[in-house]
Amino acid sequence: MGFFDRLSRLLRSNLNNLLNKAEDPAKILDQSVIDMQADLERLREAVANAMASQKRLSRQAEQANSQAETWYQRARQAIEKGEEDLAREALVRRKTFQGTFTSLSNQVEGQDGQVEILKRSLMTLEGKIAEARTKKDMLKARVQAAQAQQKLENAVGTIGTNNAMDA
Repeated sequence: MGFFDRLSRLLRSNLNNLLNKAEDPAKILDQSVIDMQADLERLREAVANAMASQKRLSRQAEQANSQAETWYQRARQAIEKGEEDLAREALVRRKTFQGTFTSLSNQVEGQDGQVEILKRSLMTLEGKIAEARTKKDMLKARVQAAQAQQKLENAVGTIGTNNAMDA
């Protein structure tokens, strides 16, 4: 083993030791829950944006359908008046709006699936956060109990040793 390998290992072991001493499990758990909460907020924003987009697409589809119906009525009126050229033009426009309506309707259906997936993910993450908070509180209580037990054992051990020495 070379000098630099030994030096590297020594430095890493000392740094790891410092990190282990500085590391507070309660703070790490708190930070983990804070990070999960931030993820939850981002997911909520994504769900809200997806729902807004879905509503916008739905309104556009309804407008296209309404326009198609309007052009159909105009075509009927043109036929009643005997204006076949105007009727053909109205039917061409109707077909255009119907195509737009079909396309937007398909997009709305696709968006529905995405929104449902996002909502389920949101509910799952909320459940995981609640579970993490419960576990965090439980682990903090365990750490405190272990520290109290250790202090008690140190106190009892010190009292027993001093009395034995005195005797």
